[in-house]
Amino acid sequence: MRAQDLPPLPETPGVYLWKRGEEVLYVGKAKSLRARVKSYFHAEGKARRIAEEATGLDFIATRDEVEALLLEANLIKAHRPLYNVLLKDDKHYPFLKLTNEPFPTLLVVRRVEEDGAKYYGPFPEAGALRRIKTLIDRLFPLRKNSGYPMKRRRYPCLNYSMGRCLAPCVGKADPEAYQEVVRQVEAVLEGRVDGLLQELEAKMREAARRLEFERAAEIRDQMEALRAFFSTDQQAFDPEMGDLDFLGMARSGALAVVQLYQVRSGRILGRISRVVEKEEATDEEILWAFLRDHYLEASPLPPLVLLPFPLEDLESLAELLKRRAGRKVELRVPKKGEKARLLELAERNARLALETELKLRERRGEHPALKALQDLLGLPARPWRLEGYDISHLQGQARVFSIAVFEGGRPKRQEYRRMRLKAGNDDYAAMEEGVFRRYTGSLKDLPLPDLLLIDGGVGQVRAAARALERAGLRLPLVGLAKGEEVLVTPEGRELRLPLTHPALQLLIHLRDEAHQNGLRYHRKRRSEELFRVLQGIPGIGEKRRRLLLERYGGLRALKEAPLEELARLPGMSLEAARALKAALAEEEPA
Repeated sequence: MRAQDLPPLPETPGVYLWKRGEEVLYVGKAKSLRARVKSYFHAEGKARRIAEEATGLDFIATRDEVEALLLEANLIKAHRPLYNVLLKDDKHYPFLKLTNEPFPTLLVVRRVEEDGAKYYGPFPEAGALRRIKTLIDRLFPLRKNSGYPMKRRRYPCLNYSMGRCLAPCVGKADPEAYQEVVRQVEAVLEGRVDGLLQELEAKMREAARRLEFERAAEIRDQMEALRAFFSTDQQAFDPEMGDLDFLGMARSGALAVVQLYQVRSGRILGRISRVVEKEEATDEEILWAFLRDHYLEASPLPPLVLLPFPLEDLESLAELLKRRAGRKVELRVPKKGEKARLLELAERNARLALETELKLRERRGEHPALKALQDLLGLPARPWRLEGYDISHLQGQARVFSIAVFEGGRPKRQEYRRMRLKAGNDDYAAMEEGVFRRYTGSLKDLPLPDLLLIDGGVGQVRAAARALERAGLRLPLVGLAKGEEVLVTPEGRELRLPLTHPALQLLIHLRDEAHQNGLRYHRKRRSEELFRVLQGIPGIGEKRRRLLLERYGGLRALKEAPLEELARLPGMSLEAARALKAALAEEEPA
């Protein structure tokens, strides 16, 4: 779409929809529709591509930015656009719903509806919700078994006989007394327990003064149950901290985890976690999408929300929260102190959650790097088996071809292999020999990989391609040049990716595994060779052999060591050093 094809746009707040035919590509909000939409034609990256792919634009003007924010959220949920950040929604956290009726009841629900009811949540842990629901059912005589909406019954249920229901379903409840119970339940759900306890204590004393000892005992039991529930050994940072939410975020390539922790009366009540997978979304877009979706439903709202980093245009969200809460809700990025440590805790746990998510995906073969590799290299399918090849040597000699194997994004070390090469100092010839022997020699019966990774530049990659051609195979391959970490194709094309790109991270891991596999082999060979030479030298026993192996590692380094240096080693003598030098001089060059 061209800028001149845009419809006339007002300089008012509103929502815009980029469309390709009937498909909605992206939904956004703006303080000024005209300025925001026109900025797409001067941008780069995702914004520019959206404008280029779109064939049309719709917009809806709103009265203010808060209305635009609400409308944006509803349109994103309705259309699920390609370029918007969509939170993974395989888990709907539960709410408690106090119904909008003359005689309300308390229900557990998974969706918030515009029905006039009061919703409390979301509750991060179902166990916490069940405990508070059980407490309220036991202490406060709301109706429980007469359905929603309330249905009339001929006889009261057992809860009425047990004093746990006022039985409005049979006309026994006094409306004013019932509303008093509802008010107390609201106080519990909103965390106003201290004030409720003071009120109950006053009623208990009044009942005792009137000699209503049974009623006073009931109120006393209520108070003890409330104190026991709200003074549990939950993790607390500071009782003075009060009510707040704090957030943490971790990201690896396209995959991100956002977590929100709820602190009420200084205690962490639980956390809400969301997984987002969006290649081109910025951290700011992901965090904004989480905040928008969560706080449009959450209730009651805390007076303070701690963010892990600053965001633009938070004024509209702050104003929305103020309207929903009926008071100011501050959005803050703390830099030091206890609140900054809360953010460190949230980030650390988000990182652990991200690592867990990646491991689970690896087991299922859904590592995000595999899909990224497929898209990046134009592979016909998501690669499952990857093999990395590396050539290593000992100071130019004893070249070894090393193979590392990944399946589903995870190392499969039982299939790592190594082979000695006949090629001399020619790196390209060594790579060609190793790859050719992998597919024609004793390893040919191993499964064929979906992608080969060559440790090196275009020369090594083309050498590997020649070996595959000689073996009669056509397999995708790519090189990873050291230093700049640039991907190289057999055609000589370079692919430069950010170090955070999941495909590059996986290939670096595979390359390093192949390299370490070769180094372990060389260390073993050097130790074996040196041990063979030292074994027959007079005066060099097991203790001195171990010392020399640890200090020099290989025969060449030991030959180059000066006599005086050898004699000064712990446990060595000048006589033993001379015997060692004489024996090494007789040894043929390696």
